[in-house]
This record gives sequence, C-alpha cells and structure tokens, in this order.
Amino acid sequence: MRHRHLIAGGIAAALLAVPACGSSNDSTNTAAGKSEAKQITVWLMNGSAPPAVIDEVNKQFAAQHQGSSAKIQIQEWDGIQEKTTTALASNNPPDVLEIGNTLVSKFAESGGLADLTDKKADLGGSNWLKGLEDAGTFDGKLYGVPYYAGDRAVIYRKDLFAKAGVSSPPADRASLMAAADKLQKKFGADKKFSAFYFPGQYWYAALPFVWDEGGDVATQEGGQWKGALDTPAAQAGLSFLKDVVTKYSKAPVNGNENDNDLAVPVGEGKAAMGIDPGWKVGVILKAHPELKGKLGVFPIPGKSASKTAPVFLGGSNLAVSEGSKAPDLAYDWLKILAGEKIQTELAVKGGVIPNSTALLSLHSSDPILSVFDTAAKNSKFTPNTPKWANVESSTILQDMLVSIFSGKSSVADATAKASAAITKTLNG
Repeated sequence: MRHRHLIAGGIAAALLAVPACGSSNDSTNTAAGKSEAKQITVWLMNGSAPPAVIDEVNKQFAAQHQGSSAKIQIQEWDGIQEKTTTALASNNPPDVLEIGNTLVSKFAESGGLADLTDKKADLGGSNWLKGLEDAGTFDGKLYGVPYYAGDRAVIYRKDLFAKAGVSSPPADRASLMAAADKLQKKFGADKKFSAFYFPGQYWYAALPFVWDEGGDVATQEGGQWKGALDTPAAQAGLSFLKDVVTKYSKAPVNGNENDNDLAVPVGEGKAAMGIDPGWKVGVILKAHPELKGKLGVFPIPGKSASKTAPVFLGGSNLAVSEGSKAPDLAYDWLKILAGEKIQTELAVKGGVIPNSTALLSLHSSDPILSVFDTAAKNSKFTPNTPKWANVESSTILQDMLVSIFSGKSSVADATAKASAAITKTLNG
C-alpha cells in the first residue's frame, strides 16, 4: 500500500541520503575470496523512519563492516511500482528495498527478490506481526521481512464533543451515529462543518466497515479469485458507511485522503472526527499547538460494543534484491533495521507499530499510540496475490466508493461492477 498514509511526511522531510565513501561499483575481497560491493544502495520510502533511526543503523553497519557503507536513497510512493519493476530487472538494482506490504508478492513472483526463508529464525521471526509476515510470504517462502506496521482509528476533537453533549467516545455504530447527529446539530450552521469527515475515495478507511459485517474484497476457491464486494455482508457495511458520509461529511465525494487531509478541518474546527493514522495527531498539534489536550482517539466502532471493526494493517517489508552484488552486506544491513534494538527506536521515535508482538507494549503509556497498537491486534489484509498490485494501482475501489457516495449508482450496482473488475484483474 501507499504508506505515506501511515507515516508522517513531516518526519521524513529531514531524512536525507547518508554520505558515503566510494561508489556502488567499489568492491572489496571477502574472507571467502569473493568480490563484494564496498557500498550498498538502500531504497527507503519517504516517511518510513526518522533520520536518527537510520543514522543508528548505518553506524552499527559501519562498525560491523569496516570500509563498507550504505547509500540511502529516498523514494516517493507515487510511481514506485513501475520504478521498482524497472530497477529489479536492471543489472544494478538496489541491494535493499523497502516495499509496501501489498506489493511484496508481485516482486517475489517476478523473481526480483531474494529468498530469505532460511533467515527467519536468525531475524527473530517467531514474534513477527502475522499480517506483515503473511504479506512478505509468497508460495510458502519469505521474501519480505516485516519492517513496521500502521493502522487507523478515529481522531476526534474532545472539546467539540463536550460542547455537543457527547460525553464519551462511541463504542459501537449506533453510538457513533448518535454522536455525529449531536455534533452536526450543534455545529451544522457552518455549511463546511463535518461531524464525520470522510473523503469519497478513501478505500483504506472503508474496508473496516466491510470486514465488520463479515464481508471481504475477494475470496479464493479452487485457485481462482472472485470479487466479493457484491455479497450481502459487504454491501451492508458499505450501505452503513454511505449513510454516515451522506449525513455527516462535507469532504469532497470524489476526493482522496491526501489532497483532502483530515488534519486541516480538524485543526480548524471544521470537523469533529475522522479516520486516520496515529501520526496525524502530531501533524495537527504542530499546526495548532493550542489543541494540546483537546485531541483524542478511539477505535473504529463495530456493530457491537464488544468488538471493534477490523482495521487494514498497512506497513512495509524489507527485501534484498535477487540481483544484489552484495547480498551478505545487504542482509546484514536489513537485519539491523529489523532487529529489536532499532525496532524499539523506530516505535519510540517514529511512533509506528514495530514488527514484533513482543514490542507492542512500548506505547502502553501513550493515550494515542496505544489505541493504534491495540487496534492492530484485530486487523486484516488485502488478498495476498501478486495481482493485487494491479487492483491497487487501478481505480476500481475508488470508483466504486465515489459512485456510491455521489448517488450515481446504488450500492448493489456499484459493488457488482467492482467485484467483476476485481475478479477479472486478480485472475488475469
């Protein structure tokens, strides 16, 4: 997936390429007499880690491998599928790559990634978050090592809730609607106010409502995939969401969550709540420090108060390219970043969910991040197939949601069209 949805771009803006001696063609002789690159190239995505964390990885790497270094190249999410495809097919691919967890199987199937199955125990794989491990596995083999995870919850304005007479965060769908109704009545004189802000193309935030009803995007039978958004369960979830969006959101129906950032209306008091990742709280507070203590978070409510809605577990995996000229060095660099020490730093300084269940207590005292960590325990993932990348790069899901929320099509018609397109794409 596109993980700028999950990690703060503000953190990443300062992450620059690490100075390195030599070039990617420099080499040194190993003890085994093999020629191995002196400098490795690492692709990390914009926003994946604070500079201090990567600096520490490079420091440890340099200490382990005297005379070697890592050249960090920051990549943008837009166009990364095509750029990675081209790079892995070249004679000089990056040695280590961060890959969005929904895309690992695509590049593994193409033969561009090294098989790391025999490294799992060495990497502490017994404690990995299952969603990230599954995303990095293709045909029973490990190609993508869990890096970090991220999910979404509802960010809300405590002060606006109080003024509207909403005493506590909603615990189920019924109380969500009741709270939104009170908020809209209190502040609705402002025609730009949203009790529940939801850009129309925001499919990552729509899936929890589908899953909460027991629906899914697609199912697999007999080796074939079938789109499942037209099932009664999936349609029920989308029908509920349509009701919420129609009544309580002033976000553009045809807009996405990047161009219509929740942080702006929440910060300006034009929205009382909306779905977003945890780092967005920091973005809001940086722009509006006067809101300190006035922002809260609660899990996306389910039909019943006894269970929250499942969330999409996004994040990234780390891989070594099959064509790396320095696979051993590449693996050692990857191992440091995926290890417990750096993962702890990543969780504390970067505010993301670490790759290990053993580290999920790191945010226990944080009233914001702890909610996201807890939500990750009830998470789901998109269909684990190389063809999912084609669905994600298309506009099938976005077009369906826009059609539903705009009233252009009924839920039944829009989901039938989307399911047919997903079936065709996943089996193409």
